[in-house]
Amino acid sequence: MDSNWIDITNKLKLSPEYQAAFAELYAQGIQSATIKDAIATFERSLSTPNSRFDRFLQGDVQILSEQEKEGYRLFKSYGCASCHQGVGIGGNMFQRFGVMGDYFADRGKPTKADLGRFNVTGNEADRHLFKVPGLRNVALTAPYFHDGSTRSLEEAVMVMAKYQLGRQLSSEELHRIVSFLKTLSGEYKGEAL
Repeated sequence: MDSNWIDITNKLKLSPEYQAAFAELYAQGIQSATIKDAIATFERSLSTPNSRFDRFLQGDVQILSEQEKEGYRLFKSYGCASCHQGVGIGGNMFQRFGVMGDYFADRGKPTKADLGRFNVTGNEADRHLFKVPGLRNVALTAPYFHDGSTRSLEEAVMVMAKYQLGRQLSSEELHRIVSFLKTLSGEYKGEAL
């Protein structure tokens, strides 16, 4: 978010509420390590189980429509699941944005954020490398990509197909994959999202 740990810790230390909360949980108080731990703990608490897709995987084969099942088949067979895998359907690896084409050159107007992990490591091999996002609740989390430049799930899927997989999707394929992705919305605290 174009900040640094000194600025972040100083901002958090200005808040009496954050100072009290961190003092209660961490003997060291507000530091980069405790902030990282607090964020990671918070993210782990955001479990959204019981999506229709979860129920499908648990054996309720009727819960998904044929179109959604076909979208899942396409998602796997086209290679989306190579990066978007695991419990979170992604979120556990880094990947270059633009494996099959230069997304940033085609989009134009490059920004510092487009450099991805390179901004953290300074390692040339990390240029345009980003954490693969988990796709749980993806239908509810627009805008998409590292810069929020893509407003619709349909557009995001088309960009991913072209630049990550080297594919041009038909409108029917797009519709089926998006239908599948919508089955990934789960529940939070017992309420459907």
